[in-house]
Amino acid sequence: MKKVIKLIVFVGIAAMSLPGCTDKFEEFNTNPYAPTKGDPSLLLPTMIEQMMYVQQNNSQHIDQMVGTYGGYFTLTNRWGGQNFDTFNVSDDWNKDPYNIAFTNIYSNYFEIESITEADGHFYAIAKLIRAAVMMRVADCYGSIPYSKVRDGQMYVAYDKEEEVYKHIMDDLKYAVGILGSFGNNGKPLAGKDHIYDGDYAKWAKLGNSFIMRAAMRIGDKENFVDAMNSPFGYVKENSDNAMMDCSSQRNPYELASASWGDLCCNATIVDYMNGFKDPRCSKYFTKSKRGKFEGMPAGNASFEKGKVQGYSLPNFGTESSPAPMPVFVAAESQFLIAEAILKNWISGDIASYYENGIRLSFDQWGASGADTYVVDNTSIPNDHSDDLANFSDYDRRTQVKIAFNRQGSFEQQLEQIITQKWIANYPMGLEAWADHRRTGYPEMNKYANNLGNANIDLNIGARRLRYPYTEKNLNKSNYDEAVGWLAGGVDNEATKLFWIK
Repeated sequence: MKKVIKLIVFVGIAAMSLPGCTDKFEEFNTNPYAPTKGDPSLLLPTMIEQMMYVQQNNSQHIDQMVGTYGGYFTLTNRWGGQNFDTFNVSDDWNKDPYNIAFTNIYSNYFEIESITEADGHFYAIAKLIRAAVMMRVADCYGSIPYSKVRDGQMYVAYDKEEEVYKHIMDDLKYAVGILGSFGNNGKPLAGKDHIYDGDYAKWAKLGNSFIMRAAMRIGDKENFVDAMNSPFGYVKENSDNAMMDCSSQRNPYELASASWGDLCCNATIVDYMNGFKDPRCSKYFTKSKRGKFEGMPAGNASFEKGKVQGYSLPNFGTESSPAPMPVFVAAESQFLIAEAILKNWISGDIASYYENGIRLSFDQWGASGADTYVVDNTSIPNDHSDDLANFSDYDRRTQVKIAFNRQGSFEQQLEQIITQKWIANYPMGLEAWADHRRTGYPEMNKYANNLGNANIDLNIGARRLRYPYTEKNLNKSNYDEAVGWLAGGVDNEATKLFWIK
């Protein structure tokens, strides 16, 4: 805890000690001799990485460990027995998805706000990033401080869950308007932006796609339709995909699996894709030591690390040629629109968007056979049996198929949409977890053990993360109020957020 306090105090002092820019923002933006100290273009890269962590420890503690709830990966290290997938994670790890995001976003966000006088394109992109990252935090914990956070003041009152999402969408809409209107005025972030290399037109599309994602999460038809119909567009083609360049670092999933031996592929996604005879298997996974695609079930209380090193690993390049990490891909937009049609938010042919989402994913991964895949009306996900390390078998209940069932019920069609969206969104585990909690799909393999205190259904898994102990200790009155807003007033992993099915 002392480390956390010192870090936050340091951030506050550092922000106050940096000089402000006395020139007008427009002059700063065009002045080639403007001082580099406090230059927004040097502050934004740290913010951008919070959208999908490349730094190895942040990636492991957040996207990989919490992301295991999305059914893509399994942790192959027990770290003394306290883990997310056995629902008894240590307080120190439980705080990271919250504190790392808050510290790394706000340490630079308010400096940019000061330099730009809360105006212009640098401020707009900072607002977009803040909104996207805080949506990840809210998806994990629920209500969080948002509208009342100020420079040097992060231990403030929380916004209720519903209000957090409304503020997020307002910030995204503001950013889209500024970035989408930027036009052919150069690329001020070129060379410093590891997603779009400063292409603001693509950032505007990403902002609209985040609005669509958030609006679907909370059932906001109006904002969804407005973003979809925006003149600035959304992430519609694979050329628009938001992909985080690892730059000089190794891909963190490749590092954690191939080098550290801490990660392998999850039985759920491997069983689904094996059952579907999915040509993307070879793009997503390596083969196991038995020469086939095999995933490990999650949540086993104890095992020897050396005994579980033979499962399939995530296939994200090599040490010398790291694969980029997705932040948002075009396939997701198509599945979001298919779901919007299913809900009668808009008109259109659900099957067309559903199939286009699949085709975009195949194209993104360089897989062939999409035309044959989309008309397969017999294949279903595999059960889990003959496990490499002799973990328990799992008999799957779902009979979901690939070919879109035009005569199916609402739930049958929704399961098809979310299942294929889940496969296409690999390896974005936090988003997969959110969709699973929101819809109940896909059917995850049953977790083996619950070593925690929350009454978690092992067929479903965690519903949220408990708040960090730092909030309970350093922001107690506001923390207590936020806990009172939770269903039943209980701060644990079994408590549902308002948008969870």
